[in-house]
Amino acid sequence: MACHHLRGRGMALAVHPGRDFIRWLVIGFGAATFWSAVGACVPPALAVERGAPAAATAARVTVIDSLVVTASVTPDPFGPAPSGLVTRLELRDGDAGRDAANLLGRMAGLQMARTGGWGNTAVPSLRGSAPAQIRFFLDGMPLPDAQTGLAGFQLVPLSRITAIEVHRGVVPVGLGGIGGAGAVDFLTRTRDDGVDATARMGAWGERGLQASAGAAGADGNRSGLLLVHGLRVDNDFTYLDHNQTFHRDDDDTVRVRDNAQVREWGVWSQGRISGDVVELKGSAGFVRREGGRPGPIGYPSPHASVLYDRLDARLRAALQSAPLVLEAAAGRGHEVLDDPRGEIGFAPPGESRSVGEDLTLRLTWSPQLRPGWLGLQAGGAWRGQWQDDTFPGKLDPQRSRRETTLFAALDATAAGGRLHLSPAVRWQHTRDDFPTTPGADETRRNDASPAVGVVWSVRPDRVFLSAHAAYTVRPPSWVELFGHRGGIDGNPKLLPEDIASADVAVNLRHRGRYSLRLALYFAETDDKIVFVQNSQRTSKAINLGRARVRGLEFEGALGLPADLEISANLTLQEAEDTSPVPVYHGKSLPFLPAREGQVRLERTRGPWRPRVDVAFMSANYRDRANTELDKAPARTVVDAGLGRTWRGPSTELSIQAEIFNITDNTVYDVEGFPLPGRSWRLSARIRR
Repeated sequence: MACHHLRGRGMALAVHPGRDFIRWLVIGFGAATFWSAVGACVPPALAVERGAPAAATAARVTVIDSLVVTASVTPDPFGPAPSGLVTRLELRDGDAGRDAANLLGRMAGLQMARTGGWGNTAVPSLRGSAPAQIRFFLDGMPLPDAQTGLAGFQLVPLSRITAIEVHRGVVPVGLGGIGGAGAVDFLTRTRDDGVDATARMGAWGERGLQASAGAAGADGNRSGLLLVHGLRVDNDFTYLDHNQTFHRDDDDTVRVRDNAQVREWGVWSQGRISGDVVELKGSAGFVRREGGRPGPIGYPSPHASVLYDRLDARLRAALQSAPLVLEAAAGRGHEVLDDPRGEIGFAPPGESRSVGEDLTLRLTWSPQLRPGWLGLQAGGAWRGQWQDDTFPGKLDPQRSRRETTLFAALDATAAGGRLHLSPAVRWQHTRDDFPTTPGADETRRNDASPAVGVVWSVRPDRVFLSAHAAYTVRPPSWVELFGHRGGIDGNPKLLPEDIASADVAVNLRHRGRYSLRLALYFAETDDKIVFVQNSQRTSKAINLGRARVRGLEFEGALGLPADLEISANLTLQEAEDTSPVPVYHGKSLPFLPAREGQVRLERTRGPWRPRVDVAFMSANYRDRANTELDKAPARTVVDAGLGRTWRGPSTELSIQAEIFNITDNTVYDVEGFPLPGRSWRLSARIRR
């Protein structure tokens, strides 16, 4: 294996007095959750309730803030809520074998600029936002994001996930955090009785296996789940090498992608105990991902590799007699970049290590002030993030970020429950500490983020009108403030980004038949932070000016005869640089196509379930100057799949075959980083 030299190194991490409590907290959460899960699985203390598999049920329930939407045939994943527009993506058979960037790229308004196959880096944008303006959560608790401002959402194993919710324009006040143009919340599996195992294989060396065992008590007061998963992908696909001359094709060459392999394995457990006084829910997991670190065309790095470990845990305690919830999340990540020949150039040749720790505590109180027409959600949160970097021959000082947040939101109902109004405000104190940066030993700031949303049910359960407006502030990330050895200079005088956004939408739905949403949105960012080259080999973040985004989103699902369903989304967007710099003023923001859409036709019931997906993206620029030679062409990608299910009294077997990029299009999101062409996957799943 190309990454054999990383094996066996384990997690030889330094001890930091005062922060080891995080490590023990994670271990404690994990032990408690493991005990709960094992206890739920061991007879005869608890009896396993065996029933019809979850996929055989006729109804699905989606909870979106204060609205509960049910559907029997056509799910209703698009919902209006006072806290913002929400789209819920339910993961299906085969989705766990994809990565998060692939799934999120299928949603309206959410663009993904990818740099390769499965597991490679992807840069998101939500309604034209900068990547750092998107807040990422796991079960409502924030993922680490202080280092670059962009949480490592791609490192969340989809084997754990049952659904993904995307909040546009407004981050729900209870999720916490300042600076979001929107939020993505990964929701883990909650209750999973019996045994569930999936094996898969596919093109480019893909092999995967996941298995879980879960049980619940006869009284429903205790449940648990254990999950193990592993996946390998070689990513050795063929691609067209333009030889850095994108305006001519006489020197193009077909090559094989090198050093892009990924290996991942992990274990995760979750459990629930419900008593007369309190209900406890907890989860804990470990994941390791390792593989090559390929470079762009023309600048290969065939010998560089990356290893990443993460240990994480979550605990939620809810009082049964009061609307009071206490939540805690802790994590520890360890990343090793091995660049023995200096091919990447971020640091001197050798091994660089990074250790990050994070802890979040949140208390939420949700009383009904006037039952039936006035509710309150209020609380506070504390969050700490710490980072230690070691480069060849040097240990950088520890950097830390501490955030204290207070939040409150009202949910006022009028007109017989047909009108919902929700004003909200979030206040946050942020403290950054990086001792050896001149002039930036410590920075403190206070920010407030108000928002308001309204939903009017024009025709109950059928027609909804909604509107939202928000103002928020994004503090600079550590890399922007303090730099990064080997190429990025710090700028401690950076101003935060000011973000103002608004949208208005109409939602139409008929349970079991159709669900439609059409939204107009607007967002403007002032003091926008961008990186500019300030020397031959270094870049520096500066406040350049203003950016404006205007767009239209459409999402819809329609039930058809013969148990068929068609779903589609479309984004029409104008993302414009409105900074005072003449060379950039009026230019399109890079990596943001003006038109993007997806259509899926599938059969949702019966033993045979075919589907076809078509995704379209218009041409878009990859640079701020909108150079024609650095323009990504328009593309259409077609996928297809066929599934077959056999059901017995207590067992369900499903087999699925999929083909991706059927027309074998040559695709580049970020120039120099090719994406795979035509590929395939076979998977089999058994549930008892």
